[in-house]
Amino acid sequence: EEEAKRAKMAGEVREIPVIGGSKVLIRTGIFEEIPSRISEAGLKPSTLVIVSDDTVFGLYGERLVSAFAKVGITSDASSKPRLVTYFFKHGEKSKNRDTVAQVQDFMFGEKCQRDSAIIALGGGVVGDLAGFVAGTYMRGIPVVQVPTSTMAMIDSSVGGKTAVNVPAGKNLIGVFNQPRLIFADPNLLQTLSRREVAEGLAEAIKMGVIRDRDLFDLMAANPEKILGLDPALMQEVLYKAVGHKAAVVAIDEKETGLRATLNYGHTIGHGIEGIKSPELLHGECVAIGCVAEAELASRLGHLSRDCIDPIRKCFQSYGLPVDAPTGLTLEQMMGYLAVDKKNAGGMIRCTIITGIGASLEAPQPVAREAMQDVIKDMIASARPYEHA
Repeated sequence: EEEAKRAKMAGEVREIPVIGGSKVLIRTGIFEEIPSRISEAGLKPSTLVIVSDDTVFGLYGERLVSAFAKVGITSDASSKPRLVTYFFKHGEKSKNRDTVAQVQDFMFGEKCQRDSAIIALGGGVVGDLAGFVAGTYMRGIPVVQVPTSTMAMIDSSVGGKTAVNVPAGKNLIGVFNQPRLIFADPNLLQTLSRREVAEGLAEAIKMGVIRDRDLFDLMAANPEKILGLDPALMQEVLYKAVGHKAAVVAIDEKETGLRATLNYGHTIGHGIEGIKSPELLHGECVAIGCVAEAELASRLGHLSRDCIDPIRKCFQSYGLPVDAPTGLTLEQMMGYLAVDKKNAGGMIRCTIITGIGASLEAPQPVAREAMQDVIKDMIASARPYEHA
């Protein structure tokens, strides 16, 4: 019965309002409808700039360009709006100020005015970078997000956080810029490896742990089907996970309290990522961080110990690592934790879960010793990470 209901829903567009008119549209196959839905949303730019990376543009760029051509939108000077495209080299290394300058200069060269708009076609790197360019170009132009990775679809494209990396750390220069529309089409995930699919699903499991027992149970019960991108289940996971993200963003857009709880697993996870990227992916570091931070919550007396194992097993069932990789030191880890954006007043702040599906509603200050003890024990049981 549940499955029949899900299958029926899979054919319908599911819409999630985020904040200030921003909304997510979820449906398998919605990709080809992007041009018509942009104009239905009342976006009337003089120039539309598709920003992508070389890999994603190679897979989906021409498909999007021809979808626009069908409604008469082309690169011709006479086209209203005019469509131009720019792509840069794929990978986290491109997420820097140099690439931002290249995109901006391309747009100036194309005479893009304040009534232009950007379509970010790609994973997290493209979404963050193109969103940042849009938020700062002539003091801000609209951006439409078309996420092509599980991570971007479930998490990073929603909520308006944009940033680039700098030598001092990840995501330290950025703006909040809510996308006008986000198109989540699970079809676009078909070109990802199993490892890349699983990486993004780590954020959905995380959301289940902090806010939604039903989502956690759904994911714990169906790892193979969800990893296999079963359309009805994938749409359900997206709808639930993105729905929570949207609800939190609506309450706390600029991350003063509640929104920071979405960083469960990210305090320890970002430290691991700082040391181990690009060998380990973001979602893999978050999975390890979630398990370690569950241990922390338990030691601080907030979480029953018998909750740790189901959390660990759920991440494991998606092929995600749950133990620290070898090669971490306490000193390096504590160094990364010292510059975490959730910190305040010299204290490390961390999301504390109180059960599966529940957490304290703002990150809590954690004594340095308690954090060090958990990290020490995590490092002591480290194992070399071999991804499937």
